[in-house]
Amino acid sequence: MKRALLRGALGSAGLKAVNSLLWLTVAILLARSLGPASFGVYTFAFAVVSLLAVPAQLGLPTLLVREVAKYRHLEAWGLLKGLLHWTDQVAIWFSLALGILGAGAAWLFRGHADSVQLATLYWALPLIPLIALGNIRGGALRGLQRVLQGQLPGMIARPGILLLTAAGAAAFGLLTPTSAMALHALAALLAFGIGARLLKRSLPVEIATPRRQYDSHAWLSSMLPLSLLEGMQIINSQTDVIMLGFFTNSAEVGVYKAAAQGATLVVFVLSSINMVISPYISQLYTAGETERLQRLATASARGVLLAAIPAAGALILFGEQILTSVLGSDYAPGHLPLAILCGGQLVNAAAGSVALLLNMAGYERDTARGVAVATCSNVVLNLLLIPPFGMTGAAIATATTLVIWNTLLCRQVWVRMGIQSTAIRFLVAQ
Repeated sequence: MKRALLRGALGSAGLKAVNSLLWLTVAILLARSLGPASFGVYTFAFAVVSLLAVPAQLGLPTLLVREVAKYRHLEAWGLLKGLLHWTDQVAIWFSLALGILGAGAAWLFRGHADSVQLATLYWALPLIPLIALGNIRGGALRGLQRVLQGQLPGMIARPGILLLTAAGAAAFGLLTPTSAMALHALAALLAFGIGARLLKRSLPVEIATPRRQYDSHAWLSSMLPLSLLEGMQIINSQTDVIMLGFFTNSAEVGVYKAAAQGATLVVFVLSSINMVISPYISQLYTAGETERLQRLATASARGVLLAAIPAAGALILFGEQILTSVLGSDYAPGHLPLAILCGGQLVNAAAGSVALLLNMAGYERDTARGVAVATCSNVVLNLLLIPPFGMTGAAIATATTLVIWNTLLCRQVWVRMGIQSTAIRFLVAQ
């Protein structure tokens, strides 16, 4: 297990590092080429579509990781075949409904936006089904123990294609918020095709013979809390940007988004480790091996925190110089929000894989309740802090939400599982 975890963690960390670098490069290219105001238009449209893509997925990628692994182990090929078909159908219909809803809302509020903002939003709408179906294929691949292949389309192909095409458009002076979003949709389409091909090649040959079987009731029972959970997580991640767009101007949204993007570097190791340890958490908890599970949780949390501390320290101390040298002097005001967000991400890193522990042990409803409290707090705090403090208020609201979220979930992990998820175990009462 140690060797498998190490290989998987190193591979996932490498992919995550490349992914972070690619998205950071994309953000730099768009920020410098478009300027704060136009970059804010692009960012706002993408934030709106990211929110709409959540209900289109309905927690299906997480469900697929768990159920595909189970059916593969049981050699229940008919159920596996039925699950893959069922999740595709659910995602397609919900995506179409949400796309129509988004287009209708944009048309109704057309008087509050200019033609560039509307065109950018319309070009963003195809991302809803493409992101949903792409993530579903990634979940199925991870369930088949193709962890790295499951991450390649979304983490490498989509940002890589977007970077190349956007750079070409910028070189010819064709890059606008609308063209950038159109190129993002093209990149998502090509990445989806790559993911579909990888999944087809990875499926067991035995799946071709049996007829599809469905266990819709069980899938729906797990899907609802998982979709609620993922929805609230995305809401938490996009609330600050969207509310800034309503209360301030596009330039401030662009500066804040650049700072928020930089703060995610603090915890890039966390998601990499989570990709690898999820099946082992389920296995150890089912077997009742609490001591081994505790060691796994503590070791992973400490690894994440050790990687987070130097990244956060550099961004907090030298954030203004980094923003100015990388993005230009227009982005220097993002230093204080960047420092605040880094503080919140340090707490996130120290808390460990709290949500993953609960979800893989079957306590996703506890996770959803805890995140619901944090989501409500996030909305209220943004409403209170953005009008007087702008993007600094948004950063305070987001960082505070991270603290609330992790505190609640750490407690539930201890109550439900008898596990301390934190990197510093003596801080949690025995």
